[in-house]
Amino acid sequence: MTVNDSSSSGFSPERQRWTLILASFASFMVGLDVLVVTTALPTLHEELAAGVAGLGWTVSAYELGFAAFILTGAALGDRFGRRTLFVIGIGLFTLSSALCALSTSIDVLIAARSLQGIGGGIAIALALAVITDATPPEARGAAFGVWGAISGVAVAAGPLVGGLVIQGLAWQWIFWLNVPVGVILIVLSLMKISETHGVRRSIDLLGLVLATLGVFGVAQSLIRGGEAGWTSPTILAGFIGGAIALILFVVWQAKASSPMMPLAIFRNRGFTGGCLSGFVLAAALYGNGFVFAQYLQLVEGNDPLGVGIRLLPWVALALFISPIAGKLADSMGERPLVILGLLLHGGGFLAIALMASAGTGYGPMIAPLLAAGVGVAIAFPTVASAVMRSVSPMEAGVAAGVSNTIRQVGAVFGVAMVAAIFTAQGGYGSNATFVAGFTPATIALAVLTLAGVLAAAVIRKPAPHAMPASPDMQPGGATS
Repeated sequence: MTVNDSSSSGFSPERQRWTLILASFASFMVGLDVLVVTTALPTLHEELAAGVAGLGWTVSAYELGFAAFILTGAALGDRFGRRTLFVIGIGLFTLSSALCALSTSIDVLIAARSLQGIGGGIAIALALAVITDATPPEARGAAFGVWGAISGVAVAAGPLVGGLVIQGLAWQWIFWLNVPVGVILIVLSLMKISETHGVRRSIDLLGLVLATLGVFGVAQSLIRGGEAGWTSPTILAGFIGGAIALILFVVWQAKASSPMMPLAIFRNRGFTGGCLSGFVLAAALYGNGFVFAQYLQLVEGNDPLGVGIRLLPWVALALFISPIAGKLADSMGERPLVILGLLLHGGGFLAIALMASAGTGYGPMIAPLLAAGVGVAIAFPTVASAVMRSVSPMEAGVAAGVSNTIRQVGAVFGVAMVAAIFTAQGGYGSNATFVAGFTPATIALAVLTLAGVLAAAVIRKPAPHAMPASPDMQPGGATS
């Protein structure tokens, strides 16, 4: 059955409940894998003999695939059916999770992780769309609040769940657990979610290819440069080829009739400031997560569960602080909150880097880790709010998709940047050599985070009469 957004028959209570439950659980499953792998990095280093480049790509391949297919997945869903693409996304994520678990080398794992990211990007884009289609406009705010809370729990629980699974079973089980959940979600989605379509949009395949090649070329050169040599032909080719691809991407976006990332939207200073702040924040979150989890296990000597527990002060505060930050943004605007969040996060990890260099151990790090956790809990929801509040409702779908894509690219850049500095300054040879790489890498991320304050300063509080973007205008959202 095909249901249009304007059809009241599509808003049955049973359909609303099932769609919200299934889309939220799919988002939980995809979100959990964002940080659950972080806890497994030291184990992958030991069992698969993975170096820093290989470990970096286990995170970056997922994020790159995710970023590449958010906008494309939404456009495909509008054309071929949103439930259909939602199920395809979950199916690809589930299949690639099994491939991850079966991996016997780091190269195979990286390839499987890239497929997992593509499936996750499609599923997340269409999760927003099917919730929108099933929910009447006056109830969408509450529905997206439930969806956002469940997604937040996934990110907070990722390191702890990863530690429990790896210590109690094996690293492969962080992927095997997705398989039965994914199968159940596919079956129930086909039974309980109605098919809907949107306005058929052209798919910018050339833009997708150029953007992916550009980010991949630069990121792989950053990650591998320390090991292969910064002047080696493959590294230079990656930098030059990636830069050329990104330039061609910008040129094509200015000419394309249906661009993947319309450049005109960046004339909006509030939107641009919010996107740049989101890029910096994602780079800090994923870059720090990549190297700090390894520090806690390899230098501090914690087991995987201990690593997950020790990361909680950083990742678990969003459940309590983010809703408060969102309410404050309604009254005082996002700019001061984003600035405060970036200052707290950058300052907290700067202190951690200096403590690690001095050999003070984990105990004194709890206070700056809490400060960083408060910072990210304040900044993440307010960055998203700043982006969406800066545009009109008619632009909200494109704004959400573009800002999400930029944020995922920021995550790739953060991991690549950390890997490059870590391999140039240190390594895995001993605790001392690890700290020698960890300290400058973490300091560089802290400086980048603090520099993000300049981007946040561009954010403007909209006029009181400005209409905020509604949740139904998310990427892939229903059109009337």
